[in-house]
Amino acid sequence: MTRKASPIFFEGTKIVRLSDLPFAQSTLFSGWLQPVHFIILGERNDYDCVKYEDYEYWYQNYYVGEKDLDNII
Repeated sequence: MTRKASPIFFEGTKIVRLSDLPFAQSTLFSGWLQPVHFIILGERNDYDCVKYEDYEYWYQNYYVGEKDLDNII
């Protein structure tokens, strides 16, 4: 199983960049996200960064659970 990404700290906020995630996680996580989850860093509006807590929630509740089901089946 792919490990959970570490957060990046930006102006005191923990974030994660989708482009830094392994391909499988990035693909699944971006499909789960809603536009409201993305955060804008400075003047960049590239829809690549989200709060780490959103990623952590998805990882623990969806990604790990989905991988566990794959091992059961």
